[in-house]
Formats: sequence, C-alpha cells, structure tokens
Amino acid sequence: MKLSLKSLLILSFSLVIVISMSIILFTTYYTTKNSLSEQSYKIMENISEFAVDKSKTYMNVATDASNFTRNLQRRDVISTENQNELINYFYEQMNINQYFSGLYYASVDGSFTMLLKNSIGFLQKSIIYDNEGKKTVKVFQNDKFMNKINERILKNDIYNPKIRPWYLNAIKNNKFTWTEPYIFYTSKKPGITVSTPIYDKNNKLRGVIGIDIEIDRLASFINNLKLGDNGKVFLINKSLKVISLPSHKNVLKSIDTLNDDNIIKSAYNELIKVNNKQTIKEKILLTFSKDEKNYQAMFLPFKIGDLEWTVGMYVLEDDFLGLLKKNNRLNIFLIIFVGLISLVISIKMSRYISSPISKLRDMTEKIELLNLDHSSVNPNPIKEINELITSFNKMKINLKESYLDTLFRLAVAAEYKDNDTAEHINRIGLYSEAIAKKLPLCEEDIYILKYASAMHDIGKLGIPDKILLKPGKLDKEERIIIETHPAIGAAILDNPTSEIMLAGRDISLYHHEKWDGTGYPKGLIGEQIPLFARIVSIVDVFDALMSKRCYKDAFDEKKSKEIIIEGKGTFFEPKIVDAFEECFEELVSISKLN
Repeated sequence: MKLSLKSLLILSFSLVIVISMSIILFTTYYTTKNSLSEQSYKIMENISEFAVDKSKTYMNVATDASNFTRNLQRRDVISTENQNELINYFYEQMNINQYFSGLYYASVDGSFTMLLKNSIGFLQKSIIYDNEGKKTVKVFQNDKFMNKINERILKNDIYNPKIRPWYLNAIKNNKFTWTEPYIFYTSKKPGITVSTPIYDKNNKLRGVIGIDIEIDRLASFINNLKLGDNGKVFLINKSLKVISLPSHKNVLKSIDTLNDDNIIKSAYNELIKVNNKQTIKEKILLTFSKDEKNYQAMFLPFKIGDLEWTVGMYVLEDDFLGLLKKNNRLNIFLIIFVGLISLVISIKMSRYISSPISKLRDMTEKIELLNLDHSSVNPNPIKEINELITSFNKMKINLKESYLDTLFRLAVAAEYKDNDTAEHINRIGLYSEAIAKKLPLCEEDIYILKYASAMHDIGKLGIPDKILLKPGKLDKEERIIIETHPAIGAAILDNPTSEIMLAGRDISLYHHEKWDGTGYPKGLIGEQIPLFARIVSIVDVFDALMSKRCYKDAFDEKKSKEIIIEGKGTFFEPKIVDAFEECFEELVSISKLN
C-alpha cells in the first residue's frame, strides 16, 4: 500500500506526538508515583518510630518506678514493716504515673502490701504475719484522696503472693520481668505486669515489687495516630495478639481470630508470604491488595525489656496516590487536548508542505494530457520545494509555448495557401473564447476550446490546390471533394494524446454540422453535435463573412450579423447565437485587430 506525502507526514507527526506524549505521561506518572511511594514509606517509618518511642517511654515509667522503689528499699526508706508508709509511697507513685493501675510488694516472709485503682478510688490490701506466724488480711476501700471509706478483715483469705507468677518469675530470673498483655481482673482493661526482686545493701533478697500498667491509653494513642485518610497503626505482641485494634477498645485479639475482611489480617497474611515465618526480626515493607484496593504496609519490631512487640501499619495507596491519579487523569485529558491541537497543527503543516507537491502532481497529470493553461504553482517558503516549483513552472511555460506553437504551425500549414492564414486561425481562437465566456463553461474548457479551434480546417491539407484555391464557385464533384476535409482532419488527429487534440479532432470533424441536421459529414442534429463544434461553426462562418476570399469580397458588420441571426435554429444553436449577439461588439473588435 502506497501512502500520499500528506498522509505520510500526518502519520509521522501523529506517531511522534503520541510517542512523545506517552513517554512524558508515563515517565512523569511513574516518577511521581515512586517519589510519593517513597514519601509514604518515610512517613510510615517516622510514625512507626514515633509509636515505638511512645511505647518505650510508656513502659519505661514502670522500670524507673521499680528501680526507684528498689533503691529506697535497699536504703531502708521503704519497709513492709510500716504498711502506711508503703501505701503512701504507692499512692504517690500512682498519682505521678497515671498509667499504673496497681502497685504491690511481697516480702520473703509472706507479708504483702497492695494498692489498686478501682471505680471508687483505691483498694488497699495487706497481709501481715505476727511473731507467732499468725496471718492477718485486711482490705480497705479508700476514696480518690485516700480517705478510708470502709475496712474489712478477710479471715479465710488464701492468697499467697509467693506462688504468683510475677513473684516466681522475678525470683527465678533475678531481674525485671514483663508479662504479655492480659485483661486485668479488677479494671477489665488490658495491661501488663512488671516485677523485680528487691535486695538489701548486703544483696540479701527482701522481696518482690510488682506494678500493673494499663495499656489502654497506649492502645488509644496508637489507634489515633493519623496515617492518611484510611491508614491505621496497630501493635502486635509476640503471641500475635493485637494490642491496639482500630475501632475496638480494651480487646486483645489474636490475629487468627480476626475476620477475613479485616485489613490487619490481610496485611499480616501478606507478611507471612514475604517473611515465611511468624517472628519479625527487622523492618519489613510490603504491598497488598484487598477488595480491589491497593495498600502499603510496614512492620517494625522492637523490644521493651522482655517484651517483643511489633508496630504495624497500613495505608490505602490512594490516600497518597489518589491526587496523583486524579492529576494523571487530568494530565491525560490535557495531553489528549494538546495532542489534538498538535495533530491539527501537524495536519496544517502537512498540507502546507504537501500542497505544492500535490499541485505539482496535478500539474504533471495535466501536462500528460497536454493541458497547459493552468496557472503556475505559487512559490513556497521552503527552499528545496520552492526551487522545485520554480524549475517546474519554467518547464511548464516552455512546454506550453512549444506545444501551442506546434499546434499553431500545424494549423497554419493547413491554411498556408490562403492569403489570411495565421490571422484567421488566431481570430477563430479569440472568437471562440469570447462566445464561450458567455456560456456556462469553465476556464479549463474555454482554454481547450481556444486552442483546439485552430484545428478546425486541418483537413484541408488533403484537398488539392486547384479546388482549394479556385476563385469561382465549385461544381458538384469539387463540392464533394471539399466536404471530405472534416474526415481528413479527423484522420490526421486520430488517436489524440491530449484533451486539446481530442477537442480539435471533434471540431475538425463536426464544425460543418448544422443544428437542423442539414450539415456534413454525418448530418448530426442539435446536441448530437459536440458543443465545441457548434461554437466554432458560428465563428468560422462569421470570420468568413467578415473576410475577403479569392471567391468573394468581405461583408460589413451589419450584414454579417444578420446572416448569423438568420441561421438561428437552423444552421446554428439558438443559445450560441444569443451569446454571439451578446458579445458581438467584442467580436467586431477582434476582427479589426488582425
């Protein structure tokens, strides 16, 4: 398949535009997307580190309180032998550290002091053994200011702190111990217990101090961390229980028990695929899809004492990339708009470049048909094209002059034996042009008629001189011979190679036909006669009337006009006679110029 120059230029421009716009669009989109993704990961890292710091700060309060208590115990500032002093110390610590829900101390002899927060104020419990080993258990309910509300003695209390896990673990490990989060029995809130052994200054074990720390505030803080419009932050402990669960309060849930539609579970399932194990040793970044939405997730492990927790978070990709996607759609529309404008410009440029080439092509086709009257192609600002146009125009002008000169000389040869020769041929062309302009003919047809009319008597080349130049009236036999010149002319112009030659052949063959069918050589009637031949038949007669011949004198203008009008509807087509009358003055002027 062959393409036109214009189509090729438009296609080339379009491909360049589409490829360029696509590269710009996709590179801009993915560069911005990667940049925003990196930015979102940095935000997630900052939030995760902030959550870790908050968690450590939250828990380190218990460590500091335990160390402080242990130091006081070593220096005998705090002693279980003075229950009131110890309770007051616990009360001060719980007021200072709002996260503490309970403080208690158990000595090696089994005595025990505890202070717990409850809905009324503070619940106080003490276990004391006298010198005889008798156990006394007292429970006090105090208000928020430690004013005693009531007091009870528990006679059948079997509580033994020395067999409790927090006591045994502290003794066994001889260091701070941390429990995994659990729901406190009294407050029904999630929390952890920190316990540590207490030694005197001689490194002799005195007892164990324990601190209950509620973590609901930490969970709420983590839950309230803002991560986009749909992102969430959560904590997971070593047992894969979610410490802070968005939209849930005071609930510790195992990840396995979460609903399948929970995004935390989806994020963790993706983590298992990537990590291939339940324990998390280092920061992990990942992406996953749920409900046809894309998410980014991060898991950052950290330690607080014996606790191994993980800060997890997820964010909806569109929270960060939504604006980018919206802008990308806008950019697509903008690029399409710019592309269309560019395409229109490219089409105009293609037409601008290809138009002179197309005109040259059309002119070449006309030249092939020897139709040389078309105007030259206009100059073009493009240097190479303009040089081609200039050369082509010069060639066309030279060819036109040579071609028309050849036609004219051929026509002159036919009438060379007459006294009027070239002038007659020239007048016939001008007469025909003048009348044709009064008829509905295009410029191209007028041009063809003007130069083809010169061929009307080309057949006289085959007529003997004695007949052609006879001064008197021809006899019947001579008339028969002279009437063969249309056929001779048609034979000479047979197989024409141009529109002018084709029209000249028809004019030569039919210009002696008459409108009423009485003409020769074929006796055609009306519009059976070619239009060009009908026009030439009038102007040939008119020129013969206005010219002196060897067999007659010239008629004046008036007489010549009357003869033509008399032939209206018989010899000549009426509408052509009308055109003749309309431009008669111009015809007379032409006759006088030559």
